[in-house]
Amino acid sequence: MKFSFQKFYSKLVILFFCIFLFSFCFPDMVRKKKTENNWFKIEKIFYKTEQRKIEISLKGTVKNPAIVGLEGFELNENSSDILLFQQEKPLPIGSVLLKFKVEVTENKEWIRKVGTTRKWIQIVLKNDNGQTTHLQTEVSIHESDKKQFRKDLSLDAEGESIRLDGRDWRLVSDIDRIDQALLQYVPKSESLLFWNEMLSIHVYKVRASSPSEIYSLLESGKKKECPNILWNLESEKSGKISYSWEHSGCGNLSPSSQIAKLYKGEFGIYNIRYDRRNKINAEDRKRWSELLDLLPLKLD
Repeated sequence: MKFSFQKFYSKLVILFFCIFLFSFCFPDMVRKKKTENNWFKIEKIFYKTEQRKIEISLKGTVKNPAIVGLEGFELNENSSDILLFQQEKPLPIGSVLLKFKVEVTENKEWIRKVGTTRKWIQIVLKNDNGQTTHLQTEVSIHESDKKQFRKDLSLDAEGESIRLDGRDWRLVSDIDRIDQALLQYVPKSESLLFWNEMLSIHVYKVRASSPSEIYSLLESGKKKECPNILWNLESEKSGKISYSWEHSGCGNLSPSSQIAKLYKGEFGIYNIRYDRRNKINAEDRKRWSELLDLLPLKLD
Protein backbone atom coordinates (compact mmCIF):
# COMPACT_ATOMS: atom_id res chain seq x y z
CA MET A 1 0.00 0.00 0.00
CA LYS A 2 1.45 3.38 -1.02
CA PHE A 3 1.92 5.83 1.86
CA SER A 4 0.23 9.20 1.32
CA PHE A 5 1.82 12.00 3.33
CA GLN A 6 -0.99 14.39 2.38
CA LYS A 7 -3.66 12.09 3.84
CA PHE A 8 -1.56 11.50 6.97
CA TYR A 9 -1.09 15.24 7.46
CA SER A 10 -4.83 15.90 7.02
CA LYS A 11 -5.73 13.27 9.64
CA LEU A 12 -3.14 14.71 12.03
CA VAL A 13 -4.61 18.22 11.68
CA ILE A 14 -8.12 16.86 12.33
CA LEU A 15 -6.90 14.94 15.39
CA PHE A 16 -5.28 18.01 16.96
CA PHE A 17 -8.38 20.08 16.17
CA CYS A 18 -10.61 17.52 17.92
CA ILE A 19 -8.36 17.48 20.99
CA PHE A 20 -8.41 21.29 21.13
CA LEU A 21 -12.19 21.44 20.65
CA PHE A 22 -12.78 18.78 23.34
CA SER A 23 -10.61 20.66 25.87
CA PHE A 24 -12.19 24.00 25.03
CA CYS A 25 -15.82 22.88 25.14
CA PHE A 26 -15.52 20.47 28.08
CA PRO A 27 -13.04 22.02 30.54
CA ASP A 28 -14.44 20.08 33.52
CA MET A 29 -13.68 16.75 31.85
CA VAL A 30 -9.95 17.54 31.61
CA ARG A 31 -9.67 19.24 35.00
CA LYS A 32 -7.29 17.41 37.29
CA LYS A 33 -6.56 17.53 40.98
CA LYS A 34 -3.31 19.15 42.04
CA THR A 35 -3.25 19.26 45.82
CA GLU A 36 0.47 19.59 46.58
CA ASN A 37 3.66 21.30 45.37
CA ASN A 38 6.82 22.59 47.06
CA TRP A 39 4.92 25.57 48.48
CA PHE A 40 1.78 24.06 50.03
CA LYS A 41 -0.27 20.88 50.50
CA ILE A 42 -4.09 20.90 50.64
CA GLU A 43 -5.23 18.43 53.29
CA LYS A 44 -8.96 19.22 53.26
CA ILE A 45 -11.49 21.90 52.31
CA PHE A 46 -14.88 21.75 54.01
CA TYR A 47 -18.02 23.86 54.52
CA LYS A 48 -19.92 24.70 57.73
CA THR A 49 -22.70 27.12 58.64
CA GLU A 50 -22.56 29.65 61.44
CA GLN A 51 -24.69 32.69 62.35
CA ARG A 52 -26.43 32.87 58.97
CA LYS A 53 -23.10 32.66 57.19
CA ILE A 54 -21.25 29.90 55.36
CA GLU A 55 -17.81 29.12 56.74
CA ILE A 56 -15.17 27.59 54.46
CA SER A 57 -12.23 25.92 56.17
CA LEU A 58 -8.89 25.17 54.52
CA LYS A 59 -6.67 22.65 56.26
CA GLY A 60 -3.16 22.22 54.90
CA THR A 61 0.60 22.23 55.33
CA VAL A 62 2.79 25.26 54.52
CA LYS A 63 6.18 24.30 53.05
CA ASN A 64 7.46 27.64 51.74
CA PRO A 65 8.28 30.29 54.41
CA ALA A 66 7.98 33.08 51.83
CA ILE A 67 4.19 32.76 51.28
CA VAL A 68 2.58 36.14 52.04
CA GLY A 69 -1.01 35.60 50.89
CA LEU A 70 -3.56 33.37 49.21
CA GLU A 71 -6.89 33.47 47.40
CA GLY A 72 -9.57 30.81 46.99
CA PHE A 73 -11.74 30.56 43.86
CA GLU A 74 -14.72 28.39 42.89
CA LEU A 75 -14.14 27.25 39.30
CA ASN A 76 -17.19 27.22 37.03
CA GLU A 77 -17.84 25.71 33.60
CA ASN A 78 -18.47 29.09 32.00
CA SER A 79 -15.06 30.36 33.23
CA SER A 80 -16.68 33.00 35.48
CA ASP A 81 -14.67 31.93 38.52
CA ILE A 82 -15.93 33.21 41.88
CA LEU A 83 -13.58 34.64 44.51
CA LEU A 84 -14.56 32.90 47.76
CA PHE A 85 -11.91 34.14 50.16
CA GLN A 86 -8.50 35.82 50.43
CA GLN A 87 -5.82 36.43 53.04
CA GLU A 88 -3.05 39.02 52.75
CA LYS A 89 -0.62 37.98 55.45
CA PRO A 90 2.30 35.52 55.80
CA LEU A 91 1.60 31.87 56.56
CA PRO A 92 3.72 30.08 59.17
CA ILE A 93 5.58 26.90 58.25
CA GLY A 94 3.73 23.71 59.23
CA SER A 95 0.07 22.77 59.65
CA VAL A 96 -2.56 25.49 59.31
CA LEU A 97 -6.34 25.68 59.59
CA LEU A 98 -7.73 28.78 57.94
CA LYS A 99 -11.40 29.78 58.23
CA PHE A 100 -13.26 32.21 55.99
CA LYS A 101 -16.87 33.43 56.12
CA VAL A 102 -19.03 33.83 53.00
CA GLU A 103 -22.26 35.84 53.01
CA VAL A 104 -25.30 33.59 52.42
CA THR A 105 -26.95 36.10 50.08
CA GLU A 106 -23.98 35.78 47.70
CA ASN A 107 -23.72 31.98 47.67
CA LYS A 108 -26.83 29.99 48.52
CA GLU A 109 -28.47 28.53 45.40
CA TRP A 110 -26.33 25.38 45.52
CA ILE A 111 -27.57 24.78 49.09
CA ARG A 112 -31.18 24.82 47.88
CA LYS A 113 -30.52 22.14 45.25
CA VAL A 114 -31.33 18.61 46.49
CA GLY A 115 -28.46 16.13 46.18
CA THR A 116 -24.68 16.11 46.46
CA THR A 117 -22.89 19.24 45.21
CA ARG A 118 -19.40 18.97 43.75
CA LYS A 119 -17.21 22.06 43.55
CA TRP A 120 -13.78 22.64 42.06
CA ILE A 121 -11.78 24.93 44.35
CA GLN A 122 -8.54 26.61 43.27
CA ILE A 123 -6.05 28.02 45.77
CA VAL A 124 -3.69 30.72 44.45
CA LEU A 125 -0.60 31.36 46.61
CA LYS A 126 1.73 34.38 46.41
CA ASN A 127 5.29 34.75 47.76
CA ASP A 128 7.23 37.85 48.86
CA ASN A 129 8.75 38.23 45.36
CA GLY A 130 5.32 38.51 43.74
CA GLN A 131 5.45 35.04 42.23
CA THR A 132 2.31 32.88 42.28
CA THR A 133 1.43 29.21 42.09
CA HIS A 134 -1.90 27.42 42.27
CA LEU A 135 -3.40 24.16 43.49
CA GLN A 136 -6.90 22.80 42.90
CA THR A 137 -9.13 20.04 44.20
CA GLU A 138 -12.71 18.81 44.03
CA VAL A 139 -14.90 19.18 47.12
CA SER A 140 -18.10 17.15 47.66
CA ILE A 141 -20.85 18.49 49.93
CA HIS A 142 -23.34 15.69 50.57
CA GLU A 143 -27.11 16.08 50.84
CA SER A 144 -27.05 15.14 54.56
CA ASP A 145 -24.82 18.19 55.23
CA LYS A 146 -26.88 20.43 52.96
CA LYS A 147 -30.05 19.53 54.87
CA GLN A 148 -28.37 20.81 58.03
CA PHE A 149 -27.19 23.93 56.17
CA ARG A 150 -30.76 24.65 55.03
CA LYS A 151 -31.99 24.24 58.61
CA ASP A 152 -29.27 26.50 60.03
CA LEU A 153 -29.79 29.17 57.37
CA SER A 154 -33.62 28.94 57.22
CA LEU A 155 -33.59 28.05 53.51
CA ASP A 156 -36.06 25.88 51.62
CA ALA A 157 -34.80 23.13 49.36
CA GLU A 158 -35.36 23.64 45.64
CA GLY A 159 -38.57 21.82 44.76
CA GLU A 160 -39.35 21.05 48.42
CA SER A 161 -42.76 22.62 47.98
CA ILE A 162 -44.55 22.96 44.64
CA ARG A 163 -47.85 24.38 43.43
CA LEU A 164 -49.68 21.87 41.29
CA ASP A 165 -53.33 21.44 40.19
CA GLY A 166 -54.30 24.40 42.38
CA ARG A 167 -52.88 22.78 45.53
CA ASP A 168 -49.59 22.83 47.45
CA TRP A 169 -47.58 19.60 47.35
CA ARG A 170 -44.54 18.88 49.51
CA LEU A 171 -41.49 16.70 49.04
CA VAL A 172 -41.63 13.67 51.36
CA SER A 173 -38.84 11.50 49.94
CA ASP A 174 -35.72 12.13 47.87
CA ILE A 175 -33.29 9.41 46.85
CA ASP A 176 -30.20 10.03 44.73
CA ARG A 177 -28.06 6.98 44.00
CA ILE A 178 -25.57 6.11 41.31
CA ASP A 179 -28.18 4.12 39.36
CA GLN A 180 -31.39 6.09 39.98
CA ALA A 181 -32.99 9.16 41.54
CA LEU A 182 -36.50 9.49 42.98
CA LEU A 183 -38.53 12.47 44.21
CA GLN A 184 -41.96 11.86 45.79
CA TYR A 185 -44.55 14.55 46.55
CA VAL A 186 -47.88 14.37 48.38
CA PRO A 187 -50.52 17.05 49.03
CA LYS A 188 -49.51 19.26 51.95
CA SER A 189 -52.19 17.77 54.22
CA GLU A 190 -50.88 14.20 53.72
CA SER A 191 -47.71 12.31 54.74
CA LEU A 192 -45.41 9.63 53.36
CA LEU A 193 -47.07 6.95 55.52
CA PHE A 194 -50.68 8.07 55.11
CA TRP A 195 -51.22 9.34 51.59
CA ASN A 196 -54.09 9.16 49.14
CA GLU A 197 -52.33 10.85 46.23
CA MET A 198 -48.65 10.84 45.26
CA LEU A 199 -46.61 12.39 42.47
CA SER A 200 -43.28 10.69 41.67
CA ILE A 201 -40.39 11.74 39.42
CA HIS A 202 -38.23 8.65 38.93
CA VAL A 203 -35.04 8.76 36.85
CA TYR A 204 -33.26 5.57 35.83
CA LYS A 205 -29.66 6.66 35.21
CA VAL A 206 -28.98 4.31 32.33
CA ARG A 207 -27.56 5.18 28.93
CA ALA A 208 -28.04 1.95 26.95
CA SER A 209 -31.68 1.23 27.80
CA SER A 210 -34.64 2.67 25.91
CA PRO A 211 -38.06 3.72 27.31
CA SER A 212 -39.60 0.62 25.70
CA GLU A 213 -37.17 -1.69 27.54
CA ILE A 214 -37.94 -0.03 30.88
CA TYR A 215 -41.66 -0.16 30.07
CA SER A 216 -41.53 -3.94 29.46
CA LEU A 217 -39.80 -4.48 32.80
CA LEU A 218 -42.33 -2.32 34.66
CA GLU A 219 -45.30 -4.07 33.01
CA SER A 220 -44.05 -7.62 33.60
CA GLY A 221 -43.05 -6.83 37.21
CA LYS A 222 -46.40 -5.26 38.07
CA LYS A 223 -48.42 -8.06 36.45
CA LYS A 224 -46.38 -10.64 38.34
CA GLU A 225 -46.97 -8.76 41.60
CA CYS A 226 -50.69 -8.36 40.91
CA PRO A 227 -52.19 -10.79 38.30
CA ASN A 228 -55.62 -9.11 38.30
CA ILE A 229 -54.25 -5.68 37.35
CA LEU A 230 -55.85 -3.83 34.42
CA TRP A 231 -52.92 -2.49 32.39
CA ASN A 232 -53.39 -0.04 29.54
CA LEU A 233 -50.84 1.25 27.00
CA GLU A 234 -52.43 4.55 26.00
CA SER A 235 -49.94 5.88 23.44
CA GLU A 236 -46.38 5.58 22.22
CA LYS A 237 -45.22 8.49 20.08
CA SER A 238 -42.24 10.87 19.76
CA GLY A 239 -40.23 8.68 22.13
CA LYS A 240 -42.76 9.05 24.98
CA ILE A 241 -44.84 6.15 26.33
CA SER A 242 -48.11 6.95 28.13
CA TYR A 243 -49.68 4.18 30.18
CA SER A 244 -51.97 3.57 33.14
CA TRP A 245 -53.15 0.75 35.38
CA GLU A 246 -55.60 0.03 38.17
CA HIS A 247 -56.60 -2.85 40.40
CA SER A 248 -59.44 -3.42 42.86
CA GLY A 249 -57.21 -4.88 45.54
CA CYS A 250 -54.31 -7.28 45.33
CA GLY A 251 -53.23 -9.36 48.33
CA ASN A 252 -52.65 -6.92 51.18
CA LEU A 253 -52.77 -3.96 48.78
CA SER A 254 -55.81 -1.71 48.77
CA PRO A 255 -57.39 -0.64 45.43
CA SER A 256 -55.00 1.68 43.54
CA SER A 257 -54.56 3.47 40.21
CA GLN A 258 -51.65 5.04 38.35
CA ILE A 259 -51.12 7.31 35.35
CA ALA A 260 -47.54 7.48 34.01
CA LYS A 261 -45.28 8.93 31.31
CA LEU A 262 -42.02 7.27 30.30
CA TYR A 263 -39.39 8.94 28.11
CA LYS A 264 -35.67 9.55 27.64
CA GLY A 265 -34.42 12.77 29.22
CA GLU A 266 -31.24 14.60 30.11
CA PHE A 267 -30.11 12.25 32.89
CA GLY A 268 -31.58 8.92 31.78
CA ILE A 269 -35.04 7.34 31.44
CA TYR A 270 -37.73 9.40 33.21
CA ASN A 271 -40.85 7.82 34.71
CA ILE A 272 -43.26 10.58 35.80
CA ARG A 273 -46.30 9.12 37.55
CA TYR A 274 -49.39 10.01 39.56
CA ASP A 275 -50.76 7.42 42.03
CA ARG A 276 -54.08 7.40 43.83
CA ARG A 277 -55.74 5.08 46.31
CA ASN A 278 -58.89 3.76 44.62
CA LYS A 279 -59.94 4.41 41.03
CA ILE A 280 -59.43 7.57 38.97
CA ASN A 281 -62.48 8.79 37.06
CA ALA A 282 -62.27 9.69 33.36
CA GLU A 283 -62.20 13.45 33.95
CA ASP A 284 -59.35 13.28 36.49
CA ARG A 285 -57.49 10.78 34.28
CA LYS A 286 -57.48 13.25 31.37
CA ARG A 287 -56.50 16.19 33.61
CA TRP A 288 -53.58 14.34 35.23
CA SER A 289 -52.38 12.96 31.92
CA GLU A 290 -52.09 16.54 30.64
CA LEU A 291 -50.36 17.70 33.84
CA LEU A 292 -47.78 14.91 33.66
CA ASP A 293 -46.94 15.93 30.10
CA LEU A 294 -45.76 19.27 31.50
CA LEU A 295 -43.44 17.77 34.12
CA PRO A 296 -40.69 18.11 35.23
CA LEU A 297 -40.49 21.54 33.53
CA LYS A 298 -43.49 22.74 35.55
CA LEU A 299 -41.45 22.23 38.73
CA ASP A 300 -38.63 24.58 37.66
